[in-house]
Amino acid sequence: MLESLLDNEEFSLLMKMHVYECIDFLLQNNVNFSIMANLPLVNFNPPLPPEVSINFNMPVIMFSLGGYTFESAILSQEELSFEAGFGTQNFASLVTLPLGAIVQILVENSPVLINFSIHKARQDQTKKSMSIFMSNPNNRDLFGSK
Repeated sequence: MLESLLDNEEFSLLMKMHVYECIDFLLQNNVNFSIMANLPLVNFNPPLPPEVSINFNMPVIMFSLGGYTFESAILSQEELSFEAGFGTQNFASLVTLPLGAIVQILVENSPVLINFSIHKARQDQTKKSMSIFMSNPNNRDLFGSK
């Protein structure tokens, strides 16, 4: 029963909305915070050098949003992004992650929100439609792909 709840799409959407509302509140009230997120769902642009990313040996990563990192944060209904420095060289990268990938929000190292839902990356509808369209060999010929 619990697993089906945590894997339920409506429950995941509800949790994503709570994550959005909590982060929006913290940003609007200038409250520094940390997030814990599923590392495989986090995007770094540019990618982190191997000497930095090799230290990420857990499936969950923690980011502290304070100072410039906090000021650079951009929240949308789908994702959170911010600029951060990594490693001893303070390698700059833009971090972007879907809200559903955030498993915990902390203020002063105390959790203020825990997201137990199972986040599934949703394929963009256009890509999904194109994939279905291109799966037909006759349609692939229309675009010169074989």
